[in-house]
Amino acid sequence: MQDLITSLYNYADRHSGFDDALLNELERATHLRTLAPRMLSGRIQGAFLQLISILTKPRAILEIGTFTGYSALCLAKGLEKGGQLITLELNPEHALIASEFFARSGHAKEIQLYVGNAKA
Repeated sequence: MQDLITSLYNYADRHSGFDDALLNELERATHLRTLAPRMLSGRIQGAFLQLISILTKPRAILEIGTFTGYSALCLAKGLEKGGQLITLELNPEHALIASEFFARSGHAKEIQLYVGNAKA
């Protein structure tokens, strides 16, 4: 069963056609600067989120749990013109990494990052 899962994952990874220099750099920074890099969305999930966003052209997105911002950057690519992505992150160290990469993306004006407890 594990071989099947590995094969499916490898197939999806090879055929996603998703390559982005900024996201590749963010993935590396996440591995170097966080204790739990496995929380990163990654290429396959990121490509799927980007596809959904591009197909639906949302005016607004609310993301609870930013981590280092990978999924937010993927989702922002499909926002309707003038749209807004609001993302919430509890950990200020993770939020710092995300904000650094948001600032370098073409979507800095569309992404609002709030640091704190989403329940508050």
